[in-house]
Amino acid sequence: MAQTKQQKELIALVALLVVAGLVWFGFFGKNGTGIASSFPQRYVPINVEDYGKPFRDLENTRATEYKSSGRSIFVAAPPPPPPQQVVAAPPPPYENYGPHVPPPPPRPELEMKFFGLGTFPPTGPRRAFLQDGEDVRIVGEGDTVRNHIRITHIGNDRIEYEDINTGVKNSTILEMPPPA
Repeated sequence: MAQTKQQKELIALVALLVVAGLVWFGFFGKNGTGIASSFPQRYVPINVEDYGKPFRDLENTRATEYKSSGRSIFVAAPPPPPPQQVVAAPPPPYENYGPHVPPPPPRPELEMKFFGLGTFPPTGPRRAFLQDGEDVRIVGEGDTVRNHIRITHIGNDRIEYEDINTGVKNSTILEMPPPA
């Protein structure tokens, strides 16, 4: 028997319908609800009745006892500050009873006014001009002033010196004359 093309298509359609019916029955056949069904269903609450927790909380509430903190609940003012504790004075710091180290000597001061510098001849050593009251003294590096201050360096804007007795160094800047 030769089947036509239309009969073959009809047989294939019936087979597909049977397969679709089996799949439908597999998902929705037994209880009427599918696995991935989004239809609203009737809510069935879980039957659990545990009243133990509320009863335990009620017993804990009844067992509490009021303890006053010393403040009246009928007064709107803040409570008084707690009493201050007396703090003992700290012990005096350790004091060394041996010989004390003397403080370092003060930095030397040059009472003369450094107001200029120059060289003679032009390639010679630098000379500083110091004004001592009305007198002008011309000193070079290594010279001693006032019997205890040695000039160590003459720069463009400052003169450096040290005290011969203590070895402490200091410097003075060049003082510009007031404008005329």
